[in-house]
Amino acid sequence: MKGSILILTLLVGSLAALSSDGFAASAGRSGQPAVLDSASVAALLVRPACLATYVDSARTCVVQDLKVPGKGITLSGQLYLPSREGKWPVVILVPGGFNETDLIMGAPRYYAPRLAACGFAAYVFYKRGTGPSGGIYADATYDDFIDDVVSIADALAEHPNIDTARIGVQGGSSGAYVAAIAAARSSRIAFAISNSGPLCSWEEESNYNMEYALHVREFPDSLIHLVMPLWRRHHAAWANGDTIAHKAVAVEVYELRKQYDPTMLPTPFEEFFADSGLAFMWPRWRSAQRDYLSELKHLRTKWLCIYGEKDPIVPVPSCVKTIQALMAEGALIPVS
Repeated sequence: MKGSILILTLLVGSLAALSSDGFAASAGRSGQPAVLDSASVAALLVRPACLATYVDSARTCVVQDLKVPGKGITLSGQLYLPSREGKWPVVILVPGGFNETDLIMGAPRYYAPRLAACGFAAYVFYKRGTGPSGGIYADATYDDFIDDVVSIADALAEHPNIDTARIGVQGGSSGAYVAAIAAARSSRIAFAISNSGPLCSWEEESNYNMEYALHVREFPDSLIHLVMPLWRRHHAAWANGDTIAHKAVAVEVYELRKQYDPTMLPTPFEEFFADSGLAFMWPRWRSAQRDYLSELKHLRTKWLCIYGEKDPIVPVPSCVKTIQALMAEGALIPVS
């Protein structure tokens, strides 16, 4: 709970800045990478009065069911509005990765009523193929998820209680990734917040994830050192669409299965989409060859990225380097 309160405090403080004329990484002219000064960070960490007095009650906000036409499907969600009349800035709360609905909807459902109590509308939605939203999750790609967020921004711009000039997006983990790319694609989106977004290559993130997962499952270090080179070749084959490399990896996997636990080994390409137990991963792996990060060069809006010093899922130093490289190229600039 403490972690949720801290992120919520950061979120409210960040939204107050980003939805007005506050600081962010933005775009349009050359600049050098910047780090927020201690006063700015301290301001973000001060718990707003609206949260200190928040009471978990339906009376703190108005909730509207709102369906949105997406890319070939209909998305279902709820719009949380402050209980007072007005036109409000809105944040689209992008769910994280995979399709475990209760897990990925937990944070958006927690944040939305509290944001409404603080004067921000919030839209909580089920990603395609989950909950009551249409589509088949297993058939989707990240392009679908990104374009769905763009469709939501377009729909909210038509809502009578939304300030069209202050539509934003926020997400954590892969939701942060989707939110940032959606902001680059849509002129409707005025600000974006990414919490622990994997802003590095798919291949590097996958290698980092896998090594962490093997340690969590308590495989001996000697075995992890044995199989990680194979995992790296496996991920490289996916990222490059290399059929020959896929076949070579498969040969090694079949041989190693005779001696080691198959669950610590990659699933060969020809088995991957035949295993329904891996369907939760299919959209991510279908998107492995796509360079979405290059789209951030077209980002022309306020964007705040938040990372912890240590992250077991996302390789933070690489993600920070990506952001710094974009700023160094003039694609993003620091604004204070």
